[in-house]
Amino acid sequence: MIIAIETSTQFLSIAIANSYDDIIFEINYFHPFSHCEMLNKILYDLKIDFSKVDEIIISRGPGFFTSLRISLAFAKAIKIFNENVKFKAISSLKNIAFKLKGYNVIPIMKAPKNMVYACAFDENFNLILEESIYNLEFLKSEFKNFIIFEDVPSARNLIMLSKFENYIDIENFNLNYIREPDAVYNKRS
Repeated sequence: MIIAIETSTQFLSIAIANSYDDIIFEINYFHPFSHCEMLNKILYDLKIDFSKVDEIIISRGPGFFTSLRISLAFAKAIKIFNENVKFKAISSLKNIAFKLKGYNVIPIMKAPKNMVYACAFDENFNLILEESIYNLEFLKSEFKNFIIFEDVPSARNLIMLSKFENYIDIENFNLNYIREPDAVYNKRS
């Protein structure tokens, strides 16, 4: 069994699959800052036997600091119940871009200070601009032949993308925040 959890935004997305090509359950839920409670409720209601989970896929970011930490903490907690579970982490921006695979696309997510998290993929889904924080006007002027696409990442896409990703060591894994959390940023201002 594969469980994918996407928590990089205010949307919580969970998908469960028997294999990468056999998704048996998916839910997308919006409620700011209640990811932890909803994640617990959904998995409890589904009566998931964590000893039967083979793989957990999470978003590696960018995204909301606290939301990303919830899926990472969940993944680490499952390791307590099942030491054989394997882990993968996929970029939130790659997740968004996957919906327009085959096109030149710049997936974006809102970032602080009127900026956007972004990167760029060519029509062959090769990364050609690294993930970072960008000014949207800069992207529009420099990438005129690209579709700029803002959307919400999904757990379904995590499963489909993970076919091509390597496993990670969850104990030594670092999320991709791109920037420091607001609490640290505000202390320095």
